[in-house]
Amino acid sequence: MRGRTLSLKKSAFLRLVAITFAAVLIFYVIGVYINALGIRNVRQDMARALESDTEYIAEELRSDFDTLSFFMMELMSDKQLMRYVIASDIMQDYERLTYIKALSAQEYMIKRASPLAEQVQVMLPNQGRTIITDQTLYLDLDYEAWENLIAGTEKNRVTTVEWNGRLWLLLPRYEGDRPLFMIAISILPETLMQRLMEIGNERIDGMQLLRQDGTPLAVGGDGEALSRASEKRVFHAQHEDSRTGCVLRCYRRVDESLSPFVNYRLALWLLTLLAIVLLAAYLLYYRVFILRPLNDIFDTMRQSEKDGRFRVVRTRGTDYDDIYARFNDMVAHIEELAGQVYEEQYRAQKAELKQLQMQIDPHFLYNSLYLIYRIARSEGNESIARLSLNLSNYYRYITKMPEHVVPLREEINHVMNYLEIQSVRFEPRVHIETEPLPEEIAEERIPSLIIQPVVENAFQHGVRDVTSGGVVSLRYRVLPDSFQVIVADNSGKMDEEHVRMLWERLKSDDAGDSNALRNLYRRLQLYQGGEHSLELRSVSNGLTAILTFRKGENHEKLADR
Repeated sequence: MRGRTLSLKKSAFLRLVAITFAAVLIFYVIGVYINALGIRNVRQDMARALESDTEYIAEELRSDFDTLSFFMMELMSDKQLMRYVIASDIMQDYERLTYIKALSAQEYMIKRASPLAEQVQVMLPNQGRTIITDQTLYLDLDYEAWENLIAGTEKNRVTTVEWNGRLWLLLPRYEGDRPLFMIAISILPETLMQRLMEIGNERIDGMQLLRQDGTPLAVGGDGEALSRASEKRVFHAQHEDSRTGCVLRCYRRVDESLSPFVNYRLALWLLTLLAIVLLAAYLLYYRVFILRPLNDIFDTMRQSEKDGRFRVVRTRGTDYDDIYARFNDMVAHIEELAGQVYEEQYRAQKAELKQLQMQIDPHFLYNSLYLIYRIARSEGNESIARLSLNLSNYYRYITKMPEHVVPLREEINHVMNYLEIQSVRFEPRVHIETEPLPEEIAEERIPSLIIQPVVENAFQHGVRDVTSGGVVSLRYRVLPDSFQVIVADNSGKMDEEHVRMLWERLKSDDAGDSNALRNLYRRLQLYQGGEHSLELRSVSNGLTAILTFRKGENHEKLADR
């Protein structure tokens, strides 16, 4: 961490801004997408509805034309009309007038039956006459009109022709190749458009009736203005009518239909602006009331790291005063721990110096014991020589500061030195029995000075007071994954109840006179991690201690504890 500046100004703050902005942007994009999807769906529905309405209007127009065509066919097959056409020249005037009135009445009925018909007339080219609705007398035939209209007709079929600013429904009657008469119904484009707008009702905002060349024949509503509007603002649908030969085009405005979505988009913009304002306020609050107090702590830590002096943070009267207090308490505790560490280092230095002194002093002891050994050998006193040699080996082992873990062979050699010393002390009251160390476990590593306390306990609390027949034994047992070192005595004082009480004292940290066993028990718990590494049994009222070790166990890591 050295050389790095502790600060939240350019890391967490900018990261918070980016994350918040990304979240707002995501919701805004989702809102815009939903709005656009809604507009697209509504536009599609409106386009389909307009196409349906246009089809309906065209169907109604076709129905009106079919009605007129039906009446024209009825009139063409009328017997009075045929009698008048054939026998008009030989009729008396009153008789001719009667037929004209009857035909005029039929024409009037046709006009009343349809709102489209402006005028209904029967054109008689052979007589040069025209019978018109509401006329009691005939009129002279307009030969210009006749020539223009008859040219666009088909024999004995209803045909639609545009001439002189009107639409004409024409039904000629031929005799061979010569036309006898022609029924003609004139329709004003304005009247036709008015009828179409009535059918469209309020669903259509504008309408056009276009010729084949695309020029308008009639315009209704705002059709002319809407025809020039963009497709984003206007829907249109068209239908080509086979009767009139014209194209019916209907328009509907988009703005009014989509106004809720437009308002929604405006509201979305307002919400986005409000979100930005709230975000700015939140970030300002975060910077002033959260980031700045935390940076005070970081600045204090950075200064402390720089010059090695611990500092407290000055309170600001914010919600972080409790954190400041905890931080200042931590600083005080660190200073206290630092003082303790300093004292521990001082004690460690003194202990190290004392250890060095102890490493020098034993040399005098070793040399003195070796001198006693040489004198005893020279004077032939083997007991004193053996005792002095064992004492020298014993103290050399415990004072040379051995490793935390040692081979079992070295530990057993140390125990054998101890037993040799005790045999001199307790002979002949106590007999020592030992087995040879099995070679297969001789190099297994165990904690140092772990067996000798058990052997010492057998002498101090077992056979120390016996007058004769005392036995202390050292045996081994090799198992598949472990091995055991067994130390037993025949003190006669350790029945089952005493062993149970001793075991409870070991577990309850109240070992009484058995502090050596208590220390051993705690060491084995640390080294082996299991309560059964030391087992106590009552055998013939004597105490048997079984030390169990796992084969191939590396105790160095545990020993450091």
